[in-house]
Amino acid sequence: MLRARTKIDIFPADATIFPSPGKVFIGISLNNKTMQSVSLLGTIFDWTMQNVGTFDLLIGDYLNRYNYEAFEGEAKRDAIEKARRAGDEARKRLAPLTSSPSPFASAKLISTAELCRRPSFEARREHFRQHYTDNADFRAVIQEGVDAFLTRRHPEALSDARVRDYCVEYQLEELVMFEQLAQEGYGVFVYPGAQLPIMKSLVTKLFGDVSPDLQRLVLVEMRIFEDEVL
Repeated sequence: MLRARTKIDIFPADATIFPSPGKVFIGISLNNKTMQSVSLLGTIFDWTMQNVGTFDLLIGDYLNRYNYEAFEGEAKRDAIEKARRAGDEARKRLAPLTSSPSPFASAKLISTAELCRRPSFEARREHFRQHYTDNADFRAVIQEGVDAFLTRRHPEALSDARVRDYCVEYQLEELVMFEQLAQEGYGVFVYPGAQLPIMKSLVTKLFGDVSPDLQRLVLVEMRIFEDEVL
């Protein structure tokens, strides 16, 4: 029999998460193994409800197209369609937890595809891309995130410039999405896994001129371990 336990880190370290300084969202990454288990998702949702408050869910559907292009060689159109189908599967998997009479039925499911269609999206992505181009420190932290991801999931691609470019674009789009949610009143971002190094740097104000909206977010990094109980 397995028992789940959690390890929690908060950024900035002195931030308050209960009561939450705004609405709460949990990131649902399609490639995160934790997200494949309804039981573990229930653990994440329970912890968040009890320690932070009610929450919504950000589904990384459209964003995942970059992984299909980078690691599976899919053409852009095919990658978008594959990401859409994977998002639909994720929503089906979440349904037992997000449908009445579940205590989490109030959770709103937010699609990354919808966020990318916002009128200001392209301009904000270009804003972050310019910082990536012009600011060596900002660029180094983005690349730190690329290294961490590839070392963990695709070590064979660490020196592949094409793959690394896709990983950079993935992060830049995430920054825009997180900024949009912060502008809409979300104050806490819970993620079952490692938060991006660039997000930790932004919320701890290491890049104060990049995004005042992101500076207001509190990040919760949740690690889940399953121990065998005799």
